[in-house]
Amino acid sequence: MPPKSSKVTNALVSGVVSLGFLGSLLGLLLRSPGAFSAAEVSLIFTGGLMLLLLAWLPLRHRKMLNAARREEAIKFEQVRAASDLHMRAVESLAIAIDAKDQTTHGHVRRTQVYALELGRLLGVSADELEALRAGALLHDVGNLAVPEYILNKPGRLTAAEFEKMKVHTSVGGDIVKRVGFPYPVEDVVRSHHERWDGTGYPRGLKGEHIPLVARIISAVDFYDSTRCDRPYRAGMTRDESLALLKRMAGKSFDPVVVEMFVKHIDAFDALIPAEDLREQVQTPPAAPPPLADTTGAHGAAAAHDGAEGFRSIARAQREVAALHELAQLIGSSLNLQDTAALVAARLRTIVPYDACVIYAVDERSGRAAPVFAAGEWAEFFGSRGVAVGEGITGWVLANARGMRDTPPEFELAGAPPEVAAEVADVVSSPLVREDGAYGAITLYSKTTGAYAEEHLLLLETVCLHTSAALANALAHERTRESALTDQLTGLPNARALRLMLEHRLAECRRYEGEVVSVLSIDVDDLKAFNEQFGHGVGDRLLASVAAVVKSQLRQMDMLARFAGDEFLAVMPGASAQVAAVVAERVRGAVESHDFNVKTGRSARVTVSIGTGCYPEDGETADDILSAATREMRREKLARRHAHPHAATVVSLDTYR
Repeated sequence: MPPKSSKVTNALVSGVVSLGFLGSLLGLLLRSPGAFSAAEVSLIFTGGLMLLLLAWLPLRHRKMLNAARREEAIKFEQVRAASDLHMRAVESLAIAIDAKDQTTHGHVRRTQVYALELGRLLGVSADELEALRAGALLHDVGNLAVPEYILNKPGRLTAAEFEKMKVHTSVGGDIVKRVGFPYPVEDVVRSHHERWDGTGYPRGLKGEHIPLVARIISAVDFYDSTRCDRPYRAGMTRDESLALLKRMAGKSFDPVVVEMFVKHIDAFDALIPAEDLREQVQTPPAAPPPLADTTGAHGAAAAHDGAEGFRSIARAQREVAALHELAQLIGSSLNLQDTAALVAARLRTIVPYDACVIYAVDERSGRAAPVFAAGEWAEFFGSRGVAVGEGITGWVLANARGMRDTPPEFELAGAPPEVAAEVADVVSSPLVREDGAYGAITLYSKTTGAYAEEHLLLLETVCLHTSAALANALAHERTRESALTDQLTGLPNARALRLMLEHRLAECRRYEGEVVSVLSIDVDDLKAFNEQFGHGVGDRLLASVAAVVKSQLRQMDMLARFAGDEFLAVMPGASAQVAAVVAERVRGAVESHDFNVKTGRSARVTVSIGTGCYPEDGETADDILSAATREMRREKLARRHAHPHAATVVSLDTYR
């Protein structure tokens, strides 16, 4: 590009030439008309045209420029209108998603303000600022793929439930990727649960490898979420939430982001509408000093009654809404845990509780077993059965009537001291079908006198609305269990084992380095045992062997009866070496155990065991099962060759 001085020189030269030309033309025009030559006439004509052109060009340029500006303004307005419409649609989707998660509508608006202002202070680019604007609304779009009972579960998520919860980042990232935002919204959605120390998900990014926009959303979303009440926990005050945020800086969150946010939180809150801020848990105000009574007793009572009236209306609205939602949603799933979790979550908005347990009567044993437990003491109540007729729940089951205002000690026989000391009130209502009560919903509270008559009526209404759906889900669950359970041993059957193994192998293929092993365990010479002592005794022997084998496995392992006298055990995370050690431990436990055969008489048996391991023996379920079965049969054959005269391991000589 020529220097600026050259441009100026060229312009001056052009101007001088133009002025010289115009001067010559003016000189010609001042001469007498008869003195022009043909060349001079031509020059005058050409000059006139040039003058007209020079006068027309600026007008034309100005008109084109104005038209271009108008067109640009129209396009800008169209783009801005489309952008506003786009953002309103995004915000509506975000609010719908948060409604599924029982998040307040103000959460997305507050998160957006926090994220945008924090991004400006941290100097993000214009594209990153737009990513924050949309990402604040869409960061949880993947929750559409998470079951509602997990999103709103009152208690702690199990490991399996947490794995289902974690998919929302990947699903959300894939959804946003298809939209094709021109700024990095996908980074926000996919990475906002990554942790500064690298222990987050889905990719385990660490430190500054996490996109800055995701680090910003992660911190502000956590802060605002902890400030609001949720079905699974109470909200925090500002000081509590900020203190927690600072403690987690350097572990979960970028320390620079946290420091900047904490420093400017007052300025951020000043930009948020008051009605949105009121959704956050507020610091309890100090008790005001007593004021002189200027209204009189009647006025004070009237004011109290008015406030109580408004509270009653609000409670009634919540109750009606919750019951309507239950009526709409209940029965949409035959999964017992999904249905029970939905009932418990909606019930909490109507009747407060610290623990909720749903019981169902086992027709064979006549006892009520918990099919769902949530809240405080869930581990204790979830593993404790109730005899029909005993305790508060047992009385409700026996009489098909609700009960309240009864000392909780009647319900807590055998409870550990820490539970018995905390439970202060209990209310229970039956779940009824045509043939009587088949279950009950029992609520436990730490507050003395927590449950009035109206609470019992509300609980009975909920039980009335949900009884059919819970009965259907329970029947479905028992049918499914029956289809996947071996009736003789009570263990999972071959179909259930294959489903479990396929699931574990899929996890191994997804997470590099994971292993799984299978044990094939066969009782030696069971046919001869049955011929000698009868199939009834043989069946009892198989059930006893199954119990001994199961006692040698971990809780996470799955033992199934595969066929006849063969058992299979699936052991996640167990290498070939570990599988060999467990096989010897199982063999020793079975072969040293005295199995009752007849009254006062017992016998011992031997077993043949083979192992199959992923990935050494293959990558499919058939490969692993075949490897374990082949090794088991080789061992059985080797035993027979080593002891050709021991046709049966169990004989009369082994009786004691």
